[in-house]
Amino acid sequence: MKFRLTILLLILIQISYGQNQDLEKSHLIEIEGWKSYFDGDRTDAKSKFTKAVELDSTNYLAKIGLFNSKNESELNEADFGLIQRLPKKGNYNDIMLKLMMSNQVDKELPDSIKVMRNKYDESHIKFKASLTDSEFKVYNENGNVRQTGAFKNRKPFGTWKKFGFQNKPHHSFTFSEETDTVVIKYYKPDGVLARKELTTGMPFTNESKKLKEIIYWQETPGKNIDYLFVSESGFTIFDSENQIVFDESTPDNLIQMKFNPETYSQEAVIWKDGKTVPFEFCPYDGTTVTYMENGVKKSYRWEDCKKAPINK
Repeated sequence: MKFRLTILLLILIQISYGQNQDLEKSHLIEIEGWKSYFDGDRTDAKSKFTKAVELDSTNYLAKIGLFNSKNESELNEADFGLIQRLPKKGNYNDIMLKLMMSNQVDKELPDSIKVMRNKYDESHIKFKASLTDSEFKVYNENGNVRQTGAFKNRKPFGTWKKFGFQNKPHHSFTFSEETDTVVIKYYKPDGVLARKELTTGMPFTNESKKLKEIIYWQETPGKNIDYLFVSESGFTIFDSENQIVFDESTPDNLIQMKFNPETYSQEAVIWKDGKTVPFEFCPYDGTTVTYMENGVKKSYRWEDCKKAPINK
């Protein structure tokens, strides 16, 4: 009896191992299919997507690729039924919609525009990299790299960098492989690290939530932008778990913004020798404020460091 159970267990293990190998092989072939797809070789892409689906019938990305690799004359009722059968969990519907729309636009685009899109269109370049699990580069009109990054297992991977004036780093995202924590770094125009944020979720989206902010150099608020040195080791001005208390240990040049409920406007103080000193600044031109003044509602617009009444 024990011998039979051992044999059965070995058979089940072999079956499971074989299935896992098929899933992995399906994924790798599907990736090759996307590479051919974006290279414009739809025939080879269709062949690879077909093989990927044969190895794993649940590989919906391969099914989406196969659908979009076919000519309109090849599509049948079962193919269009895929749109209704796509899993609700995940972004399969978004990928399908984007590819279908892109296919329609491609019919009208000349090859010269397609070449430019592969070099300058940030959205298209990232989309391609996400499906091919590869690195990406986005260029500006001068031919300089303005953004780099990579995807691994269909997720943002490693450090994404964005460059600004004179090709100096402007900001970067570093994605963790173990958690959903993202480290965002912001740089001064000379490329020196100015501040760092720890967040969860994809930065600059509704999914992102800031956990901590560390200041090394602080950008002065208002019209005339400058950077003030704060601390070599950085000063944590926000921490969701350990709230900062501003006191005599606060380093010099840390600017603290405060809201004045009477004037409905931001005011600032700057820390010097463990004490706060009023900090004068000009809000950006065009900033508007509205509040009650002597029982009357009044609105102002900041222009050239002065509040100008808005006449209605």
